[in-house]
Amino acid sequence: MTGILIIDDTEEDLKRTRDILSQAGYRVTGIAQDGESGLQQYCEISPELVIIDLILPGMNGIDLLQKIREVNPSARIILCTSAGQGPVIDLAMRSGANGYVVKPYDPEILLSAVRRILGSPG
Repeated sequence: MTGILIIDDTEEDLKRTRDILSQAGYRVTGIAQDGESGLQQYCEISPELVIIDLILPGMNGIDLLQKIREVNPSARIILCTSAGQGPVIDLAMRSGANGYVVKPYDPEILLSAVRRILGSPG
């Protein structure tokens, strides 16, 4: 397994997430803008961690999380949501997310969630 896969339909959020992780020393090995291509990339690159936006075209983040869990029950996944979605966060955690981060991202909160799962980069 290698690197981090980011799945988000918003170009700005993809770039911001990639920049935060890269500047902290983490390796981003894939990006996708919808659930189907995210699942395909997951199967191709077997990343150490997947960061999934809740709202995606076609397949939502929770459905994608569950499909990734079918492929690899031990996959490590962080779900990203907008503020004020408490019930959705509860559902995500019950569905197997290893953590969640509220958007817009505070870089330290995102990095803290990643460190909790992967440890420090390098």
